[in-house]
Amino acid sequence: MSGDPLRCFFAVELPSSVREAVQLAVAGMREQVPEGVRWVAPESVHLTLKFLGELPPEALPKLLARAASRLAREQPFQVELAGSGVFPHARAASVLWIGIGEGASGLARLARKLDAAGRGAGAPRERRPFRAHLTVGRLREPQPVPAERLPAPDSAGLRVEEVVLYESRLSSSGASYAPLARLPLGAEAGRALEFAPEL
Repeated sequence: MSGDPLRCFFAVELPSSVREAVQLAVAGMREQVPEGVRWVAPESVHLTLKFLGELPPEALPKLLARAASRLAREQPFQVELAGSGVFPHARAASVLWIGIGEGASGLARLARKLDAAGRGAGAPRERRPFRAHLTVGRLREPQPVPAERLPAPDSAGLRVEEVVLYESRLSSSGASYAPLARLPLGAEAGRALEFAPEL
């Protein structure tokens, strides 16, 4: 396996029921922040756990083996959407997000394990504390946003049973995401990894 570096990240894939709840909340956000926002396409919203940056393809087997070993010690768990807000703060917001209530600590634990696996494969260490969220919009220029008036999502949840390694492919029309491998949680994590055909 060799070739150009791949821009990769680990994330949890969202079921259609969660995506629908996200889009209903985003529709309300559009009314509060009508201009200057690049909204994330519905199919591109993920629960990102670890951004790895650019890695050579030959580094992926080691990365995935290390990640699978750590995920084998984890059991599936439930995650629920809860709340919304902005980063870094309401006076000069640059990111709009939907939050996680139940399951946030489990996602943080996965993020720590994947960060450790990534460091062993040459990915940079994560310096910022992990905060489970879904990025739904990015402001072109920081601006004040009435974060307290942003709508919370309807109750929606999912069972986290696997982590997906995605490749982020950039183009003039924006980013698209292709799954490269799926790593199940728990005892089943020892089974063969599911690689994309090109790998």
